[in-house]
Amino acid sequence: MTQWDAEAEHNGRVGNDTVRGSAWWSRSRGLPRAVYESWRSSLAAQPDRSARILAWARTSTGYCIASPAILSYGDENEWKNIGWHEIERGGWNAELRKLSWVLHGAPGNPSPRGSLQLVEPGRLPELFRERVSATIALERFIPLVGARGVTITARRDLGASGMVAWHSTLTRGLSWESDGVRAAVDQAMEELRAEYDVG
Repeated sequence: MTQWDAEAEHNGRVGNDTVRGSAWWSRSRGLPRAVYESWRSSLAAQPDRSARILAWARTSTGYCIASPAILSYGDENEWKNIGWHEIERGGWNAELRKLSWVLHGAPGNPSPRGSLQLVEPGRLPELFRERVSATIALERFIPLVGARGVTITARRDLGASGMVAWHSTLTRGLSWESDGVRAAVDQAMEELRAEYDVG
């Protein structure tokens, strides 16, 4: 099988051909062997991360891989691995063929952003939405000043640890530097954590 044949059967697009189908159902899911091995090696420091591929796609600079607990992108030389629970929000722009996301940041600091140009998106945009949604253990909007307030979320790591991290996001018009905002958010989060046992 040529590398083109292997790459054509990614993202869950299983063909009728026996050989091509077997490539998808292998551990590498049709991903080029060297790319797959380098990706697996990048997970060695995170033993609770399953190296099972749900879908993958070529990007403008390498590859993007969706696995049960993480979103990975890079190439044979370097990989970036992001836990699905670390992604605050994101989405797929079909016209631009771009997958974009915003990560949870520390209160008062800019939230890190990222994006990928997908050559053939396949099932990745759908899996992106599913995996990010699966991490939400709790989400609650708390009004602070009129209609403005804070959204508090509990996000569960989809890896073996199942750890839960709590985050808070202010609506437009509110600042962490405003009087009483930080204290009000801290109190609201404390009350929610006491009310809901999500880990």
